[in-house]
Amino acid sequence: MRPILLPNPPTLSTGVPEIFEQGGSQNVVRRAVVIGNGFPGSENQCIGLVRALGLAGNHLLYRVTRPKGGINEWLHWLPVGFHKKLDFILRHIYLYSRLMLGSKQSKYIASAPSENGASVGLSSILEADVKSIVSMARDTYEKDGPLIVIACGRDTVSIASSIRHLASENVFVVQIQHPRSHLNRFDMVITPRHDYYPLSLEAQEQVPRFMRTWITPREPPQDHVVLTTGALHGIDYATLRKSASAWHDEFAALPKPLVVVNIGWPRRNCRYGADLAKQLTDALLSVLGSCGSVRIAISYRTPEKVSRVIFKELGDNPKVFIWNGQEPNPYMGHLAWGDAFVVTADSVSLISEACSTGKPVYVIGADHCKWKIADFHKSLRERGVVRSFTGFEDMSESWSYPPLNDTAEAAMRVRSALAARGWSLRS
Repeated sequence: MRPILLPNPPTLSTGVPEIFEQGGSQNVVRRAVVIGNGFPGSENQCIGLVRALGLAGNHLLYRVTRPKGGINEWLHWLPVGFHKKLDFILRHIYLYSRLMLGSKQSKYIASAPSENGASVGLSSILEADVKSIVSMARDTYEKDGPLIVIACGRDTVSIASSIRHLASENVFVVQIQHPRSHLNRFDMVITPRHDYYPLSLEAQEQVPRFMRTWITPREPPQDHVVLTTGALHGIDYATLRKSASAWHDEFAALPKPLVVVNIGWPRRNCRYGADLAKQLTDALLSVLGSCGSVRIAISYRTPEKVSRVIFKELGDNPKVFIWNGQEPNPYMGHLAWGDAFVVTADSVSLISEACSTGKPVYVIGADHCKWKIADFHKSLRERGVVRSFTGFEDMSESWSYPPLNDTAEAAMRVRSALAARGWSLRS
């Protein structure tokens, strides 16, 4: 396997015991709180930043959850706080109606919504509560120092901003992804550069003038906004080296080059179906002669009409292995041992992680993407980080580029902001 040269997360160690540093131990950040929304793509960005800051072994995960079941599945567009209040009212109306109807069942009444998070295995994860997090930050400040709070996703915005408002002297709040609200509610915002695509001349030309004031962001990034190329994640040299060792027995003997194919699922700004799946399989069959082996990973959210085409066209090919979703998940092994990657254009996270390896990354379906996702792909092509997958490639050809290192760079900005505040960060 070709060596992968990625810098480890930076440290600012002075070699001096923290109790003798300027300001004493009260100015040393030793712990983190992660506020997630239940989606791996969002929570992995928080965990990746925590790890880059050296706090992987000292953080708590809180989660903002929404009511599940029944009509709630149609209400995810509501602010999470209002959604929970509405669910509380609907649940009590339902219970009252059951009392009035006695044991009779009414076909007009839907089944009662399940308790928040009860059906998704959240018993071991703390429910994000502003008061409890603020109390912890204040009560433990003198003993344990400041608290860094890292949140990601739309549902976490109100929680994170409220914590910062109520405990600004005790916390440093980082919001990942553009919050679509006032940025001064956070100590730092880390967001992909393509989130600011609506401000570009190209984007403005696509939007009727009367609608431009409704599209966010409406102002250029402020000083405390960190712009990244892609999504944050936890992939670096150390994790790849560890994964290469962990997956050695399964991957070391595979014929080279090993081509890894990661398939996501259609999104609002990147829609596709069986047509792209057929294009992908045709292209893979065309390059199969230059591949030693091919490993395909299909997401649990990949539409059946897409996966059906993949299995039909490639399922019986002796060079191709299709992961069926059973544990253990070979994703990290794929990143560590893969010689080249083919990724569907829909997932910023999958592409960002592949591009952190410095190995060839080919993207298929970028022509299906629009708006800011199209801008993301354009920026990667201009940097020479990705190439389009057409089916005419020689997959044994090796080419490289400076790996995307967004997480380590964002961690450096966080450290600098903490230092400007008179705080330091300790592992």
